[in-house]
Amino acid sequence: MPFPLFRQVLCAGTFLLSLAASVPVAAQDVTISDLGAAYYSGFKTVDGQFYYMLRQERNVYDLFHLEIYGRDLQKKSSTDLRLGRNWYQGAARAVGDNGIFYFFTGKEGLLVQVNAAGQKTKEVRVPASDVYGSVVSIKATGDGDFYLTYPIDADKKGYVVARYGPDLTAKWQKEFAPEKGKYRVRYFEATPAAVYTVLDNSKAGWEVSCLDAATGTEKSRQELQPAASGFEPTMTAVDPAGQLLVAGTYRDQQKTAFVSIEKPGTPPPGGLFVLGLGPDGKQAFVSRMSYAADLAGKLNTRSTIQPFTVGEVPALKLHALVPRPGGGYAFIGETYKVFSFTDPQYEAAGGVRAPGTGGAGPGPQRRNILDFVVLELSAQGQLQSLRRIPKPYKIYHNHNAGGGPKEFENETAFAYRFLYQPDPAKLPEVVFLNWHQNLLYVNSLKTGTDTRDNLFTRRYLDQPAVPGAADRGELTVRDFSNDISKPPAELFYDEILPHAPGKFVYSHYEPSQSSLRLQVLDVPGK
Repeated sequence: MPFPLFRQVLCAGTFLLSLAASVPVAAQDVTISDLGAAYYSGFKTVDGQFYYMLRQERNVYDLFHLEIYGRDLQKKSSTDLRLGRNWYQGAARAVGDNGIFYFFTGKEGLLVQVNAAGQKTKEVRVPASDVYGSVVSIKATGDGDFYLTYPIDADKKGYVVARYGPDLTAKWQKEFAPEKGKYRVRYFEATPAAVYTVLDNSKAGWEVSCLDAATGTEKSRQELQPAASGFEPTMTAVDPAGQLLVAGTYRDQQKTAFVSIEKPGTPPPGGLFVLGLGPDGKQAFVSRMSYAADLAGKLNTRSTIQPFTVGEVPALKLHALVPRPGGGYAFIGETYKVFSFTDPQYEAAGGVRAPGTGGAGPGPQRRNILDFVVLELSAQGQLQSLRRIPKPYKIYHNHNAGGGPKEFENETAFAYRFLYQPDPAKLPEVVFLNWHQNLLYVNSLKTGTDTRDNLFTRRYLDQPAVPGAADRGELTVRDFSNDISKPPAELFYDEILPHAPGKFVYSHYEPSQSSLRLQVLDVPGK
């Protein structure tokens, strides 16, 4: 892709030793043994360039081994890291041929540089604080440098943006803190000309800061649409023209006298917004897409349970921004409906009213039902088309997406993993992980056409699975034991990661065997 995609891989992954017989023979098939569950923290990728694991030394609380794996899935090196009891591994990015890893505790952070051979070449400590909801981000500049942002100071109210050279020496570093309240860095993006930080100010609301890429001089700092305080960013990306795009939800702030009554089943006031910022940090455009006028009707068109409502908390989770052939761009995400025991269609959607405990009354088992959604926009952010693409198998999940940015970001119900673009003249395909009726699938869906939708006529109920077939772009990777109506805890051990074009790495961790199996497989349906 010509620019970084937002969140190509949702989370780190893991795998299993015994797979279903339907799994094809892998071109590469590797098993890593002696991985006790207490010491295994996931098999992860660094921008698809190489892979890594962080393994803790047995019976030594502060010694970790950073293991680097090549694209052939063979271990290249293992680096000892003396961290401490309360250290965590955060961001990891590829910068040229090197990998930059960030570790942190409540009082400081550690940058570790690993070269192409997997050997640690340098490490630098930074005075980072641990601020809830504030991200640490690493962005490569494209010339061997990288930017780093992290929260700072004992009062947990500020943040740092710095530009580092290949020797891990800061070329410039800027610190910021508000007069009142505290900053939380929520999003961070960079272009050749500018560095953007999207902030949540606990006293003043959302702000956007723009720094000069070469010097770190602040070009502008402005409130995010002060006239519409209902704006809530949920994603940022850089478009093909080098502008920063901030997307998210908004809620109309119009108030009526005494009380406001909304009709049951109607979309909430507000919708989605897209804000474009130029290299000076100033607004280039802003567009709004109303739930009622622009979104709800289109989302309902293929739903057999009406209405397919969108909620005040976004029922559209945006994952990636990609350029459209011929101009403009597209957001690719997932749309979902959350059923609860108060929903008229709750039982029809498979919900069970379980007896409450302690006299609390009926207790619901919540379910999320998801499909993909593609929003195509003009270069000025105007909505031109919206398609909901039903998945061949629905994900049913008992846990609602919510409880803070981390929970929403890492919600396991979201099936999206990464994009695969076999034809540069067309929108890319989505590669995703899905499960249904004791089978685990890897699927691909074309995002630029509606023709595949005719294959999937299943309702939003738990009906018998459609038999797997190559033309549906699906690959059965294994069976699992739990019924999908129960929390699929064992599925947390499975993940798919991008590999070479048209291929992916499937991983499964088997805790009973203390082993990790890695396979390189073809993207199905390609």
